[in-house]
Amino acid sequence: MDGRRKPGDHHGQFGQNLLFSLLVTALGLVTNVFHTVVDRMALSLGREATAAGLLISVYALGSLSSVVLSSALADRIGKRRVILAALAVMSLGFFVLSVKGSYGLLLAGLYLYGFGFGPSEGMASAVLTDQNPRQASLWMNVAQAGFGVGAIIGPMAAMAYVLSRGEHQGVFLLCGLLGVLFFTLVLLTAKGRLAMPKHAQRPPMNIFSVLKEKRFRYLALTIFLYLGYESVSPSYIKQLFLSIGEPESMASLMISLFWGSMIVGRLTGTLLTGKELQSIRAYTAVAVAGLVILVLARTTPLLAAGVALLGLGCGPV
Repeated sequence: MDGRRKPGDHHGQFGQNLLFSLLVTALGLVTNVFHTVVDRMALSLGREATAAGLLISVYALGSLSSVVLSSALADRIGKRRVILAALAVMSLGFFVLSVKGSYGLLLAGLYLYGFGFGPSEGMASAVLTDQNPRQASLWMNVAQAGFGVGAIIGPMAAMAYVLSRGEHQGVFLLCGLLGVLFFTLVLLTAKGRLAMPKHAQRPPMNIFSVLKEKRFRYLALTIFLYLGYESVSPSYIKQLFLSIGEPESMASLMISLFWGSMIVGRLTGTLLTGKELQSIRAYTAVAVAGLVILVLARTTPLLAAGVALLGLGCGPV
């Protein structure tokens, strides 16, 4: 081969770009379906609604476990194979969560869901970067905007289902079927793409070796602290609005507001290329202002403003 693109390659690449962007959108939807009903999951087994934090931690532990493994595994077998395996595990987790059972079964389903979700999102974004070396930022922004759209739709779709059916387990069955759909689409369109190109093969890097660099340790700490409040915000935003007497539909809508504001933050953040450090400082201050309002305010309009500021600040960080 002379390195020139075959006729039809452009259309095939665009199709793959669209597929993985839609996959990231679907992941934004399912993870916020989870955040919307996680309090109901705790209540259904006799726990307090605030026990949602423990359930989120189990999901996050699964995600952390798989991300550490998948980053090295992708260098050996290719990102698409990792994505297929992750989607299969995530779908299995959703199917487990769709079954009414014991607390142990619930925790197992959450761990499997997290274990599959982490690599699915990370590797899908990495595939978009690999496929578009000259337009990596464009497609990453498209995918992240898609994630935000899914995150806005997810809470509304989850509450529509819960209010019409009176239970939450069935929504995970639908999430599992969505995972199977994307597994099938990735598999069917992966002809000639599953094997790693020889020029892309390289010795795997020890993921912890980068911690030797002082600047990276600071960045890792920043991400650790940021994800600490970003990951639990949707679920506890819902609890906050329920605590002041708002209906569940309104409380869930605030999760959509959080993600909608985050999209705005991400779009404005793209305009600050070359000023990333200043951007992190400024937007973190906005997020902290939103958190302060959420802690101190007790009226719906002020709390909604706090949600909007928190989402706006989280967006680019």
